[in-house]
Amino acid sequence: MFLNLINPPNKFIKFLGFVQDMVDTTKVLSLPSSIWQPIDNRWKLSKIVLIGEYIKYRTFNGANKALPVLASSLVNAGFNRVIQLDLERPDLTVDHVLHEVRNADLIIFAGCLTTQWQEIDEHSKKVFTELKKYGRENVPILVGGYATKSVKDIAQITPWITGFCDGEGEESIVEIAHAVAKGNFYRNMKHLPGLCFMNKDKEFYRVAPEHNQPNKFHHSIAPRVDNFDDIDQNLGLIHIPQIHNMDIFKTKDGRQLKTAQIFTQRGCPWGCGFCNKSQENNHIVRLSEASFRQQLRQLKQRGYEAVYLDVDTFTAHVTVAKKEAEILKQEGFVWGSNTRIDKIDYEQMRYLVEHNCAYMFFGVEHSLPEVSLANHKFNGSMQSQIKQAFDYPSNIKQAFQDMNKAELPSSYFLILGLPKAKLNEDKTEIIGYEPTTLEDDLRTIHFGLEECHPDFLNFNILRFMPGSFAADTPGDCSYSCVRPSGNKPITAGYFLQRAVQHYGYPQSPTHGVYRLCESVGRYQPISTAINPQRVYDTICYAIQLINAKIDAGGKATKLFIDRDLLTLGLVSQDEQGRYAIAPLEDFARV
Repeated sequence: MFLNLINPPNKFIKFLGFVQDMVDTTKVLSLPSSIWQPIDNRWKLSKIVLIGEYIKYRTFNGANKALPVLASSLVNAGFNRVIQLDLERPDLTVDHVLHEVRNADLIIFAGCLTTQWQEIDEHSKKVFTELKKYGRENVPILVGGYATKSVKDIAQITPWITGFCDGEGEESIVEIAHAVAKGNFYRNMKHLPGLCFMNKDKEFYRVAPEHNQPNKFHHSIAPRVDNFDDIDQNLGLIHIPQIHNMDIFKTKDGRQLKTAQIFTQRGCPWGCGFCNKSQENNHIVRLSEASFRQQLRQLKQRGYEAVYLDVDTFTAHVTVAKKEAEILKQEGFVWGSNTRIDKIDYEQMRYLVEHNCAYMFFGVEHSLPEVSLANHKFNGSMQSQIKQAFDYPSNIKQAFQDMNKAELPSSYFLILGLPKAKLNEDKTEIIGYEPTTLEDDLRTIHFGLEECHPDFLNFNILRFMPGSFAADTPGDCSYSCVRPSGNKPITAGYFLQRAVQHYGYPQSPTHGVYRLCESVGRYQPISTAINPQRVYDTICYAIQLINAKIDAGGKATKLFIDRDLLTLGLVSQDEQGRYAIAPLEDFARV
């Protein structure tokens, strides 16, 4: 946990840059080292605690990448006392966190998701209370990650949280740490990139870097990081098999491969309405080949055998994707990633498989053209989007046929409760929007299982994640017909019970059956088109088709199911892969 690492060769240059912010560099260099050495030591000895929250309802395995990435940025900048406390670890509790923060200089809840606000709220308050016992109320407590989107309402009722770090943090965290070390953090808060907070006048303050003026909060405001080659993405990572390993990476005899996650690119050129990543920056930046090899070799030395590339569209640039596949094979890894159906073809699939690719995830979302249009799945003019939407079902079918032919395992991912566009008779113009129906979803499931034959089938319910077009857009938009707040935006406060009660927000009903869909828990605003019976009927229909295919000698498609539901026996699977599901009323008790 405690990092006493050797500083990189450019430490002295970075130190000069730090000193220059304080006083004139020429005068400093003329002083004896005994004068400026204490300044350097104070900087290096600042204790920074990075806290990662656990994911309460988890369907997919995966790491909190923010902790090691931010720790690496800080260590590269000369901050040697960086402690990572990932509460996913079974050997850590909140008591360990409270012990470590007592003498901390900066505390950051890092890589947080909006769905974790219940835990962030509780734990940040405990941290502040602990600091207060020791007369250290002025130690900054910050929250970073997607949890900081549209968070003004939470900021107003959490006075113990000093600020919220919105946007990419590799560079902004270093500037924040410098300000803390120099003792001018509070004086310079309004100038620190990506930092948003309640000021002394009880006003919510953020500064857009390009205008230096107060602005809206729900878009990323920390500058885009153009080079992350020097970042050790797994610095100090404690491997947790039940969290980090993915059961899609196994040997032929069923042994689970030790799996790590890394990213090789940032940015997404598409603007899907339900995604908060696509609203940030459409420019793609890639990891260099040299850095990629270095990351993989470090993982190999630590016994890792498989890698999941946590990127938005792996094949966005075909040549680079092929090169990364070559590197992965050369370094001895089995791997998988994500891409879009319209950004991959059979030749590329074969090439990836030949270079150890064992899984490729597609976000199908829905096969109905009207749904794709309502969700802004495609770029271009309206005429172009309409054409792409009506071509989409055949493209889906072709992509999955190619995957099967290439022997590349795939996933058919659907979102329930989406809106759909209403078109004029000529299908040249959108004239309105309405919710999808159960029949719409069943048609898409039938199409997927009978025409595409995926290896995996997984569901999500439309959740309104702040920072996305679906959540943020005020007034009448494509999502208003299924949004619990109607024409009003969905903010982070909708995910925190205390905020829902404080502001009187409409609260989505909860039911255990929703956990049949990916990571859906309590206090999450979901589509009004969804209800427990519809979700149950949808899953039952999918199970019926899967079982019928198995009985007919076809592929046994696997459902991604919450492990708690499997443990409770609410969903079970026999040796042939056939599923059984408990009655709906049994899920009400989960």
